[in-house]
Amino acid sequence: MGMKIMGKKRQFDEEQVLAIISEYFWEHGYSATKVDRLASITGLTKTSLYNAFGNKEALFIKSLDFYLVKEFRDIIQQLDTDKYMSENLELLFNKFFMDINAKKLSYGCLVINSILELASNEPNLYIETTKRYRVVRDTIYGFFGTYVKQNRLTSDMNTDEFTDLFSIFFQGLRVQARVVQSEEVLQRSIKNFLTLIRSIEKVN
Repeated sequence: MGMKIMGKKRQFDEEQVLAIISEYFWEHGYSATKVDRLASITGLTKTSLYNAFGNKEALFIKSLDFYLVKEFRDIIQQLDTDKYMSENLELLFNKFFMDINAKKLSYGCLVINSILELASNEPNLYIETTKRYRVVRDTIYGFFGTYVKQNRLTSDMNTDEFTDLFSIFFQGLRVQARVVQSEEVLQRSIKNFLTLIRSIEKVN
């Protein structure tokens, strides 16, 4: 994982470095992560990390933003609300739970993990993390809102209720993936959830 040095100036791919660091925070959490270890796994010096990204807190926030882009936004952008809701949710579940290696799946969700960890001892980072969670929720809200506004569902649930239902189920899957670590159990849970969604879709 060492970075290439050219001349006197250390050159490295910032995205590659953030990918490595983000995954380390994701696996180990904020408190257990030491900058010395981050320097070791990236092949950079602590000074290089500080110069490029700031202190540990700033590095964590940048890693969190990187995670949200790669693990959330890039997937959400693949959704097409011209399709049935169930088709989009099936794609979403596959991307998050079926098309990911078992090790990463066992990490859970970096955002939720961090909110739980930081709540009691890192108030500033907790605030920054919850801000990002609200952005995620707003995005999910917008997705469900499209179907509700276009009257494409037979259910009388509103957008908030759909958003809450999905969020709780999704995070439940995250926990299940960490504790049970059974693809069969995940597949069955997802199948049943999608069956429920299909039952309230208006067929064209």
